[in-house]
Amino acid sequence: MPDIRKAAAAAAVIAGLGAVAAPATAGAATIPTQSHTYHIAVKPGVLAGGQNQITANVKVANPQANVRRFWSRSTVQQVVRDGVDNNLQKPYMSQGFRCTPTLDGAMNASTARFTCKLQGADTPTTVTVTFTAPYLPPTAN
Repeated sequence: MPDIRKAAAAAAVIAGLGAVAAPATAGAATIPTQSHTYHIAVKPGVLAGGQNQITANVKVANPQANVRRFWSRSTVQQVVRDGVDNNLQKPYMSQGFRCTPTLDGAMNASTARFTCKLQGADTPTTVTVTFTAPYLPPTAN
């Protein structure tokens, strides 16, 4: 009879460990994310339609407080302004972000949709900034 009690006790311990391990595994599968939206003023006269503001959307996966500056308003503002104020329609680097545009496909490609990804950070945090810049079309000389 003592062997049956030991077996039952061992089964109870194993079942208890399984119950503890299951929620931890389920929790590990979901990566915490954050979303932020910033409205950023840019240099007047660069954007079409008299606009002087860009809406930047920021997605942060696995946010860690020690690298919060990478998705702060001031950092995102600088990334956007570096591209828009300089009328860039080509890839550029700013504040550790690599920004790549997708042009609208028109012959005078005037709208650039940028995706900027944080590069080279030694942290599991990933930050992606997206924004659209409707530039004034080029003028014929």
